[in-house]
Amino acid sequence: MISFQSIRQKIHFIWLGRILFFLLSTLLVIWVAMPRGHAYPFPLDLLDRLHDQLMKQRLTAQPEQRIVLVDIDEVSLAQYGRWPWSRQQIAQLLQQLNQHYQVAHIGLDIIFPESGDLLGDQQIAQLAASKQLTLAQTFGFDRSQSMRVGQLSAAMPLVATPSTPAYGFLANHKMLALAAPCVGHIAITADPDGVVRHQSMLVRYQGQLYPAFAPVLLRCWLGQQAPLQASNGKVEWLQGLSGQQMVDQHGMAAIPFLRKTEAYIAIPASDILSGKAPLSLLHNRLVIVGSSALGLGDYVATILGGRTPGMLLHAQWLSQALDQLEQNKPVVAIGFSSMMAVWAALLLGVILLHRRSNTLRLAWGFLLLMAWLLWLSYTPQEVGANALAPLLGGVVLLILEGGLEWWYAQLGRRQLYLAFHHYVPPAIIDQLIGNNSQAIMLPHRAEITCLFADLQGYTGIAERLPPEELAHYTRHALMLLTQAVLDQQGTLDKYMGDALFAFWGAPVAQSDHANRAINAAIAMQQAVDKHNQTAAIDKQIKVHIGIQTGLVVVGDMGTPFRSTYTAIGDAVNVSARLQNLASLHNEKILVGESTERQLAYSPLQLYGTVSLKGRRGVEQVYRLP
Repeated sequence: MISFQSIRQKIHFIWLGRILFFLLSTLLVIWVAMPRGHAYPFPLDLLDRLHDQLMKQRLTAQPEQRIVLVDIDEVSLAQYGRWPWSRQQIAQLLQQLNQHYQVAHIGLDIIFPESGDLLGDQQIAQLAASKQLTLAQTFGFDRSQSMRVGQLSAAMPLVATPSTPAYGFLANHKMLALAAPCVGHIAITADPDGVVRHQSMLVRYQGQLYPAFAPVLLRCWLGQQAPLQASNGKVEWLQGLSGQQMVDQHGMAAIPFLRKTEAYIAIPASDILSGKAPLSLLHNRLVIVGSSALGLGDYVATILGGRTPGMLLHAQWLSQALDQLEQNKPVVAIGFSSMMAVWAALLLGVILLHRRSNTLRLAWGFLLLMAWLLWLSYTPQEVGANALAPLLGGVVLLILEGGLEWWYAQLGRRQLYLAFHHYVPPAIIDQLIGNNSQAIMLPHRAEITCLFADLQGYTGIAERLPPEELAHYTRHALMLLTQAVLDQQGTLDKYMGDALFAFWGAPVAQSDHANRAINAAIAMQQAVDKHNQTAAIDKQIKVHIGIQTGLVVVGDMGTPFRSTYTAIGDAVNVSARLQNLASLHNEKILVGESTERQLAYSPLQLYGTVSLKGRRGVEQVYRLP
């Protein structure tokens, strides 16, 4: 079998051979940064994808507590009827958010070009007129999209500022349009590769300007009456905020993808209508109402994935603006070349700092200076600085040449981290990354010690406790068991309802894996005993454990659909049988003979010779008193 190390060396030389390609691509990066619109030729699609990867690296999963997405999803449609809902049903949803949950402001990412039932329309119009609701409208940016449906509203006077020309529109019907002072457009346009990376801040249609949805929502919530200020390629979102949102000559701005999809709270509309959603999740939050239902939801391809809900784009805009408001900093979207220069300089810096050469350290300082100049040259506040781009092209080439090797090495390390961070404690992950051997993922033989732990009487507890209390009980019990595994640097394979499977000796070899498993089992029982000292009688925890050592196959046993690192073999089966035997005979810990033989010290007592289900012959079993 070819080792991963030899493959890595071969790929290393392949990458060095491709440096010329990346050097030429860097010149294209500089060319892209110069204003020229968005119709890029094919080779630039490669740079867009590289940009996407860099953007993904800065995405955070930190929960966004200030914004909530209310989703008219399939569950909501199944419960309250298929789309279109009556206008009164929509009004009830909005009023529930406004009155019962007392949200800060609502943005409705749905357009109503035709009137519905009168009472429902009147209620929506009344809410919009009170500036508690921001409505949406959209535009067509292609000459073939010349439809004119509904009535446009919330226009701004035309000023000399970059804007995106439109040829048609889809807006709300007259009653809503006349009542709503807060209306923003939700129109988007994709790059040639089909990925949405930019949005128009201002749309120009028949001599008037129409602002985007997110800034309108934000300004309406804050009670700012004046229209968005726009001049010299900048759009000021909010009065009193130092700085503006940068736009290109077409009025387009880069969407600030800062958070992962899972960072946002999404609540089904059915939970709002029924009142099931907790008040604490929505009170005083900004809410965007949209839909992810099949055939109704508006999905676009972004760096977040091929099916990103449209309302998530508005949420990203709001997150950026709220971050900057809280920090009192300018709302500025970093340009492609700016971020490229900074990232590349940092990558090269990591390499150079690992090498003890004064010459290279001097080069590091020089390249950092050049990277700063490049960033400065693409900052719009510096008029005319783009003339430096050709001179700094050579610096960018050097940065990429040094960064390629480091970047590729990080790919392997990141794959190891993603593969194991759910299974093993940080100390083991550090060892894996230090070795940087991806062969560890291939199924291979290894001697390990397996541990199965199961909660006693869980079925009866599940019958007595409400679902919420049962979830808390289960989570707490598994946490006690898991902590013991991690403290002994074990690999947490999986949870199986109220049971846990862990092992020692892989992915990192451990000569004392049997001792670690025994110590973990003892720690589990001690943690359970400590819990039971203060727990109510009906919430006490009892756990039965089985342990066995043996040769197994361990590695990635998953499929192309889902990767899973696990172990299979006789030792796994025996440990499960021993745990079941412990449950039947009310023993806390039962240990197989092969484990007992490997212990540096043996606190065990002979339990007896037993015949385990599914196995021929007998097994000598030990117990921990």
